[in-house]
Amino acid sequence: MPHKVHPPINEGTMDGINFNLHTNDLFRIFGKLRDVHDKYTAYFRSKTRSAAAQSFKYIQGKFVKQERGNMTEYAKVVPDCNNQSLQNAISESPWDERPVIDQIQRDVTELIGDPVNGSIHVDESGFVKKGTESVGVKRQYCGRLGKVENCQVGVFLGYANGTYRTLIDEAIYLPNDWAVDWERREKCGVPGDVVFKTKAELALKMILHARDNGVPFGWIGMDSFYGEQPWLRNEIASEGMIYIADIPVNTRVWLNKPETGIPERKGDRGRIPTKEKVLEGEPDPIEVKKLKDQLEASEWSHVFVRDTERKEL
Repeated sequence: MPHKVHPPINEGTMDGINFNLHTNDLFRIFGKLRDVHDKYTAYFRSKTRSAAAQSFKYIQGKFVKQERGNMTEYAKVVPDCNNQSLQNAISESPWDERPVIDQIQRDVTELIGDPVNGSIHVDESGFVKKGTESVGVKRQYCGRLGKVENCQVGVFLGYANGTYRTLIDEAIYLPNDWAVDWERREKCGVPGDVVFKTKAELALKMILHARDNGVPFGWIGMDSFYGEQPWLRNEIASEGMIYIADIPVNTRVWLNKPETGIPERKGDRGRIPTKEKVLEGEPDPIEVKKLKDQLEASEWSHVFVRDTERKEL
């Protein structure tokens, strides 16, 4: 039976483009959402039951709720939705999120994956919280606000190809004082096998997992928080991957690779050198901010990337 044609429920313009939204469009969108979710239903199953129905209601709540909400708010706007059942399915049910993320990566690979133009990007985001019982919450730097705030911090892996972009992995950052507080961990449900890892270690783990899961990419992008850590850059390079990383302006670099080697021992005293170093007689490194002074003003240009919560980037 064909759908009944309804009048527009919203009219207007967006970025200079006229649009008319019909009820029929909402039905089609709902159907597409259901089709996508159906690919993942098998992953929302524990040993005894499935949380797939509740996971779909959760997604519905995300779409329907205009402002930021929680389980209680979603239950108010989604038909036949019980707050307690939704809370149990999302927070208490022992389904494993890793297969869901792996399937997302496979879908992204199929839809927009490209081994040359595709790129992986590492970044973190802070989520402001009240109280002390959310996993990993503490007063720490919140990049979204640009200041220290009581928040949780997540490290995220994004994928981009041209104008297409999406998230493909995530990991919550568990500060060390949280990691060693077993009473607090148990109270908040932190799994016993979770150990402290720095944000950069979490990022590297996700990068390697995405690569091993078949996600194609030509390079990796990082901001200066990750780019200033030589061990991370070295690990990525040792895996044969290309990166583009921001670095602090006081980072010292060589314009040409210097000669390195194990220096000879001077005299009969002291330890015998065993570590490779830049050999004597090689030029000194230069701070990257001083390289800027060697360029003409005409060689620079401002490029608008996007709006942020604080200002234009």
